[in-house]
Amino acid sequence: MLLMKSIEFLLYLLVLVKMVESIVNPDNETARMVIYLQKPTDLGPRTWLAGISCLDRFTAIYFKKREVMTRPPNIVLTSVFNMSTPAAQIQEGFLKLMMEAISESPPKHKHYQFRIVSDSLIYLRIPMSQRELVLADYYIIVVDSVTRLKALMRNNVSHMLSWNPGARFIILYNNVNNYHKEIETARLIFEEMLYNFYVHRVALMYATSSIKYSVLLMDYYNETSCRHLEIKSFATCQEGRFKPENMALLDLQLQKFVNSITLNNCTFYMCASIAAPYIEADCLSGLELRIIGFIKGRLKFNINQTCERENRGVEEKDGNWSGLLGRLNERSCDFIVGGFYPDNDVIQSFWVSDTYLDDSYTWFVKLADPRPPWMALYAIFKNMTWLACILMLLLTWITWFVLVNFLPEPWYTRELSLTGINNLAVTICVSANERPLCGASRIFFIFLALYGLNLTSTYTSKLIAVFANPGFLHQIDNLQEVKEAGIPYGGLEESRDWFENDEDMWIFEDYNDTSDFEPTTVNLQYVKIGERVLLSSRMYILQNALSDDIYAFPYNVFSSPMQMIMKPGFPFLYDFNRMIRYMRDFGIFKKIQTDFVYNNTYLNRINKMRPDFQEIDIVLTTQHLQGPFAILILGIMISTVLFLGELLTFYLIQPCWPKHKNNTLNTDKILLGTNSKKKKREKRKQKKTRKSKKLNLKKPYESFEDEIVIPWSAANSYDVQLQKGIRFTPLKRRIIDNRKNIVKINND
Repeated sequence: MLLMKSIEFLLYLLVLVKMVESIVNPDNETARMVIYLQKPTDLGPRTWLAGISCLDRFTAIYFKKREVMTRPPNIVLTSVFNMSTPAAQIQEGFLKLMMEAISESPPKHKHYQFRIVSDSLIYLRIPMSQRELVLADYYIIVVDSVTRLKALMRNNVSHMLSWNPGARFIILYNNVNNYHKEIETARLIFEEMLYNFYVHRVALMYATSSIKYSVLLMDYYNETSCRHLEIKSFATCQEGRFKPENMALLDLQLQKFVNSITLNNCTFYMCASIAAPYIEADCLSGLELRIIGFIKGRLKFNINQTCERENRGVEEKDGNWSGLLGRLNERSCDFIVGGFYPDNDVIQSFWVSDTYLDDSYTWFVKLADPRPPWMALYAIFKNMTWLACILMLLLTWITWFVLVNFLPEPWYTRELSLTGINNLAVTICVSANERPLCGASRIFFIFLALYGLNLTSTYTSKLIAVFANPGFLHQIDNLQEVKEAGIPYGGLEESRDWFENDEDMWIFEDYNDTSDFEPTTVNLQYVKIGERVLLSSRMYILQNALSDDIYAFPYNVFSSPMQMIMKPGFPFLYDFNRMIRYMRDFGIFKKIQTDFVYNNTYLNRINKMRPDFQEIDIVLTTQHLQGPFAILILGIMISTVLFLGELLTFYLIQPCWPKHKNNTLNTDKILLGTNSKKKKREKRKQKKTRKSKKLNLKKPYESFEDEIVIPWSAANSYDVQLQKGIRFTPLKRRIIDNRKNIVKINND
């Protein structure tokens, strides 16, 4: 009996020297069980019931979100093995309480979704879009050491698909060895949650005794020293009762603390990618900067912004992110902007704001070369129209030729070439000296003239527009032609993922994402000369100086709104989204976009068309001679060549043709036709020839086609040449007196 008392006394002294000692049971059935030796006052239902009751009461007032949810909240509880007493009993008892509450119907308990995470195995996060799974709203974690909390967060909680660093966390810490280290342990826990997991809404229920807990809140965004970690003591709970006991008052104090978080003295770091018109190079103007300035003015915070020519970034093979997203992971920036559109890969790892402005992306290629003036004149009508005109010209030519041969028209109108020339002249509304005599041919002539009038009026109505803007040659307007031409194409690195599908794999394989294919003014110069094809936003090209010198495909590759990207857990995402929704509802975004389009279309075009008379003198240049003047010069040259050719043909070939007098007379008779006046003239000429034969002249009067020569027989004779076409008093009779060498001209 004495021996037993001695053993108990030694054990009591051992407990006094060291508060907690553990003995691992080597039994296989209980190999994972840890047995802790503690004071009797720290054991028993009284200790862990106090923790469960305090935790249950505090969750009722702390788990309230500012956002109005249309679904049951999601609560995550941890199930940690090998914890000391009473932390293990508190965890087990609270799990049972939550399980029992699920079976109870409202209004005693609200519906909620319940999830449990265990530290038995290390989680491997499966790539999955967070849109397909609702994120957690509240976390309840019971631990007995900071080391266990770090391991639990790093290996299990943060690897859940529903991981949400923006949720509200309640951490119950109970360790009998650290009852007196409240502030030190709380700072370690808050720093771990803030700096390693970017969690800002944390409440710590710290056990200062076996039945008493102190409630501490993380105060990171405070008015005195914003973004400096401070610990705020909120309340105490002893044996399941808060002090003060009025829970409604505690609720008001808690909501006042949450709502009193202001941004008056806070400075956020914004990283921007220079991408006009959203972020200009001066880092002072841009569409997105205007929106952020509006939000900053309403929420009253400061921004330390940096702008650089850096892309958004993509996820690399080792899991790290490049570009601005990499800097966001490194905590160099709180959020990034620069015309970024939603991306599934980004949404899985980052938070994004509500969308605001929208833009369309398409391919930009070289503008086709200007069309030559002669091609511009040809392009007024389509090919089918020209073919129809030519066919109509041939039909009217043949019809005219048939009509003049079957109708009693003059002989000179029956030539095939002459009918063709007359037909062409009438068709193009050029005056023709030859007119038909018969009624049928005249009707045909009238209808042909009306057709030609309609044709030429339609053609000439477009001449002014064609002369002012002759148009362009064939324009490349699809990516197939670009690839056939061998022109390299590409764009931003993050835009390449849009083509990673079965239909667009041929685009994905040849897509260039180097710096030479980023939308910049330097790269657009290469697009202008036809060496590259860029994928860019329409709004960026619209405000660029080269917008009129390159061509945009008529279709959009994709259209997407824009948004800010921030680190998961950004505490003011709700405030940002609220301001964005207000701006959208009041039409501010629409106004910004409408003004931008107006300023970069109408006003810029007006400025480009308005001449500066003080500096630039507008003179007539050789470029003005293109078009109609060039056609006129060409027509004069062709007419001159044809005229010279006709003269050469007349003087070289016509003298070799046989002259038939009878044919000429017959021709004259035919020309007279049935006209009675012409017959009277012919009879009058015959009488004149009879009178000339009666004269006693040595040589009778001989008529020549070109001229009349009267020779003298005297020694000193002279030749008098009279041109046939002389216009003066009619020459009736010419009598030559050889004796007196006098030519007498008698008029009858």
